[in-house]
Formats: sequence, structure tokens, C-alpha cells
Amino acid sequence: MSVGTTKSRLIVLRGPSGSGKTSTARQLRARLGRGTAIVEQDQIRRVLLWERDLPGNPSIELIGLNARYALDHGYDVIVEGIMSADRYGGMLRALTADHRGTTVHYFFDIPFEETVVRHATRSWAHNVSAEMMRGWYEPGDLLPGVDQHVFDQYVEQDAVLARILTDLGLPVDLPVDPGAISFGR
Repeated sequence: MSVGTTKSRLIVLRGPSGSGKTSTARQLRARLGRGTAIVEQDQIRRVLLWERDLPGNPSIELIGLNARYALDHGYDVIVEGIMSADRYGGMLRALTADHRGTTVHYFFDIPFEETVVRHATRSWAHNVSAEMMRGWYEPGDLLPGVDQHVFDQYVEQDAVLARILTDLGLPVDLPVDPGAISFGR
């Protein structure tokens, strides 16, 4: 079943907790502007459904449905989360195969120790321990059957954004949409 249009963009950001996926998604949307939806695994699985990340959990399908809905309604979509290949791979491959527009995948392959350092800078870091993060950590969890670019710990945030914008055929110096910062109307 086809989804989106030939002009729609689907960006998939995967990797361990604390690797920079959410920050990248938000900064990317600030540049892409209105008409860009972020489908966050944490928001759907942990907040909306309050589900454990087990095989077959309903958040997997709901993430795919949200992305498809937004693409079909004219939005570019950024899907981001840990989304382990074994549990989310089928949904992500089907979404990729069905999308009519440009689809790009990225994996943040960051060592566990570095994810803990990055996590410590979050305002809510006290809610998630390093022990919990270790339980979620899956290094090198590439998605078989999907072309994806891998970012390592040495790639600076500006370079990550530049690579994604370039892959989308957009200028690297795309300005930040002021509405994305202020959440203005």
C-alpha cells in the first residue's frame, strides 16, 4: 500500500538512548519548518500507551500508523527512537518500501559510555539510571535490508544535520523556522 507522495520525505533516526536522536529530530524539524511531524517512539510507547518494549507490543504498529497518516496528509515525517531491528524492523522496512517519496535512514552507533555522558546533560537524567540504559543498549543494531548511514561518536551535531539535509537535497544552511522555537501560531 503506497504512502505519502513523490515529494514527501521520511527520515528514520535510530540508535541507543542518549545518542542524540531526539535532539537531531527537533533541530531538523526546526529547519524543515511547518509540515514536518516527529513520531517519537518514547512518546507513543512510554507516554501514550505505557507499554513495555517487548516483541509485538502495540506501539510498533502505532508508530507505523502515525507515520503513514502524517505522510498521507502532506507532512514530512521524522521517526525516531531506539527501535531495535528485531522488534521494529518489519514495520520500518514496510514503511520504507511503501513510501513514494525520499526515505533516508540513520543509525547513531555511539559507545555506551558516551551515551551515559550525554544522558547526564538532560534535565530529566535523574529519572533514568545508567543501569536502565545498559539494558536497552544494542550496539551496531543496523536494520537489515535498508540502506542507512551510520554516525559515530565523533560526528558533531552540525555535521549530522548537514549530512541529513544534503541527503534530502536541501541546502545545509537552511535557516531555522522561528515558529519551531517559539511554538507560535
